[in-house]
Amino acid sequence: MRSHILRASLVAASLVAGLAACDNEDLTKVNTNPNNPETVSSQSLFTNGVVGIMQNMRGSLLEHGFAGVWSEHFAEIQYPETDLNQPRSANIENIWTRFYTGTITGPTMGSLQDLNTILTQSPSNPNLIAPTLVMRAFTVETMTDMFGDIPFTEAGKGSEIFTPKYDTQKVVYDSIFAMLTRAAAISSPSEDVASPNFARMGDADPVYGGLSAATEAQKWVKLANSLHARAALRISFVDAAKAKTELTKALAGPVFVSNADNAFVGWPGGTLGNPLCLNWLNAGCGGTRDDQRVSKRLVDTLKANADPRLAAFADPTVNSLKATPTVCDIPYRGYPNGLEAPNEKNACDPKGGNFSLSDYSRPNISIRSPGSPSWIMTYAELLFIKAEAAERGLVGTPAQAAGFYTAAITASMQQWGVEPADISAYLARPQVTYKGGAAGLQQIAYEKWLALYNQETEAWAENRRLDYPVLKPGPDAATPTVPTRIPYPDSENSLNATNLNAAIASQGGATGTSLSGRVWWDTK
Repeated sequence: MRSHILRASLVAASLVAGLAACDNEDLTKVNTNPNNPETVSSQSLFTNGVVGIMQNMRGSLLEHGFAGVWSEHFAEIQYPETDLNQPRSANIENIWTRFYTGTITGPTMGSLQDLNTILTQSPSNPNLIAPTLVMRAFTVETMTDMFGDIPFTEAGKGSEIFTPKYDTQKVVYDSIFAMLTRAAAISSPSEDVASPNFARMGDADPVYGGLSAATEAQKWVKLANSLHARAALRISFVDAAKAKTELTKALAGPVFVSNADNAFVGWPGGTLGNPLCLNWLNAGCGGTRDDQRVSKRLVDTLKANADPRLAAFADPTVNSLKATPTVCDIPYRGYPNGLEAPNEKNACDPKGGNFSLSDYSRPNISIRSPGSPSWIMTYAELLFIKAEAAERGLVGTPAQAAGFYTAAITASMQQWGVEPADISAYLARPQVTYKGGAAGLQQIAYEKWLALYNQETEAWAENRRLDYPVLKPGPDAATPTVPTRIPYPDSENSLNATNLNAAIASQGGATGTSLSGRVWWDTK
């Protein structure tokens, strides 16, 4: 249902954009051009903005590149610069620019600018403002977690402010809490099609479109509060008091209660396919890349614990599917992170050669097929948040942690289609049974790292916050530690140098904003 809605709403958005781009020979003869609307509807802007943001955030550049390799869920082979901790400046530029304006090369993408416009042109409509605030908060948190201090309060002002100041990450997080609090408070089940103040996103909503007015509003409230809990826990080591206050507020309201509440964008397929599919060769969307593989760290860890999610996370190696495979043609093999070139010897090769691409597992086709969802947040993550909050005494008591932890693993496995018997068997293993205390917090961190597979910006952020599991760069990496932030793009030095330099200085100088620098909340 969501895929069909997304296709229809994207077509509508494209038509509006096309009309806005048309020339009219009589433009100078009239005050208003009927073929060139001065205002694009908030619904069309929302579709365009959310789709563009998710294409950037859940596309291969971040999912299987930066955040994916730095969380060691994936590994790069033929173009390993990021996996070697030497990311291309053009790729950093790409990420930054697409979030703010949606344009850099190729087709125009939606961005934060679309969401900012909605807030300006529909200020009195709660059902347009609430979803916009939620997606804006989600996007801004992802950006600040990657870069640290960012332009926010002065960003997206168009011609009003060409050189926006940078806000500290603390200020950005305060704004995130404020946006999500407001969204949860104003989201309304009312719908009056005759009144512009009660119109809703409806079929233009790529996340919860197709639902009744009441259900749509309820879903956005749950997502707002659940994201609020995520943001609160993220700052808990740098400001425990603020984190406890915000967690208490968030979890007191309606939050996710099952996998049915999971928030994602579902893709129709084809040219509107999942952004990973658009990158991958032979995935059904015309992509051309086939050089990224599941990380050896992830595959080996899943094997060691007999984790039934292995078959959902990775495809069998191509060579294991041959008519006469050898003992070296194993079904699942991960590629090591941080290698300048493949150098693993194949003991079954009589010529003493190395393993080939066909010896390593691709990400499972279920996450890179045309209609695969792009996740915003899941019920499993919320349960891990509750488990950690309880164990640390932020909300609830340590006695509650085990129940949340077990429920979180169960929700993750159900999300990935694991059979009930396999879930029970996994939970019964001694190394999985919750131990509590410091050991319990490590168990939560490890299982959360797994559950955030295919949500790589979050997996990388949580691994930086919790420092578990301990990840190490590969043998050819340029730095001795896994990167902890993305440096600012070169364009900011050219176009916004004064504000950039002030932000760099406030975060400890060039070292503090380098690959090894830490963002404000990363204190461990």
